[in-house]
Amino acid sequence: MNEAIFVRADGVALDLAHEVRRRVGDLVSGTDALVEALRVRLSRTHDEDAEQTVCQVDAEVDGRRVRVQRLAADARQAGDRLVEGLRQRIAEVSLEWRPRPWTERADAPEELPAATRASTPWSERAASAGRAMLPAIARIKEPLLVWCAPEVAVRTLDAMDYQAHLFTDPATEQDSVVYRAGPTGYRLASTWPAETPRYDTSLLTLCPRPAPRLSDDEAVQRCADAELSALFYADPSTGRGRLLYRRFDGRFGLVRGE
Repeated sequence: MNEAIFVRADGVALDLAHEVRRRVGDLVSGTDALVEALRVRLSRTHDEDAEQTVCQVDAEVDGRRVRVQRLAADARQAGDRLVEGLRQRIAEVSLEWRPRPWTERADAPEELPAATRASTPWSERAASAGRAMLPAIARIKEPLLVWCAPEVAVRTLDAMDYQAHLFTDPATEQDSVVYRAGPTGYRLASTWPAETPRYDTSLLTLCPRPAPRLSDDEAVQRCADAELSALFYADPSTGRGRLLYRRFDGRFGLVRGE
C-alpha cells in the first residue's frame, strides 16, 4: 500500500517524511474503507513568528475526496496530528454524516466568515520588521464553482478541512460560502441573501447582510487591519463571490470562481 502514497517534502528531513508515509500506509492498510489517491505533503511555513511544519494528506475514501491538514512546531508532532486526523476523517466518511460539535467563539467577527484571528497582529509583525507593506496574495485559485445545496457544501467543508467553502447555491443562484460559527456550528453567507431560508435552519444560521463589494486590494487591507483569517466578499464589477483566506505562512490565498 505504501507504494501508492506520494510524498512531497519541502524543507523537511526525508527520513521524517518517509516515517509519516509509513505511518499513513499502516493506518490505511488496517482500515476496511477503500482509501486511494493518497498524497502527503510536509513543508515549513517560514513565518515571521516562528517556523512550523504543515502536514497535509489528500485522499479518496470510499470514492469521496477528503483532506486533512495539521500544523505543529516540528515535523514529528505534525505527523502525529496528521495520522490521528486521517484516522478520524476515515471514520467520519465511513459513517453517516453528522454535524461536528462547535463552541461559539466570542471573538469571532460577526460580519465576516472568520472563526479565528491571526496568531500575531500584522501591524505588530510589520512594525517589528520595519515594514508597512501588506501580506501578499501568494496563490490564486480559479475553480468552476460547484452548484450544490448549502447542506452539501457543509459536508465538503468538513471533509476537506477548509476554513470556509465557496460554492454557488442553486436555490438562489448566488455565490455563497459556508464556514464554522455558532450557534448551530455552521453559517451561510451569500453575495445577496435570500429573504426566506431554503435550507435546514437547525444546521445553518444565515448571515443577513450581503457580501461587501471590494476589490482584491481592499479585501487584503480589511483582512490585515482586522486580523482576520478569512473574508468573503463580492467583486464590484461582476458581483461574483470571492474568498480571501490567510495561509499558514501569513500570506493570503484567494479563491475566485469562474
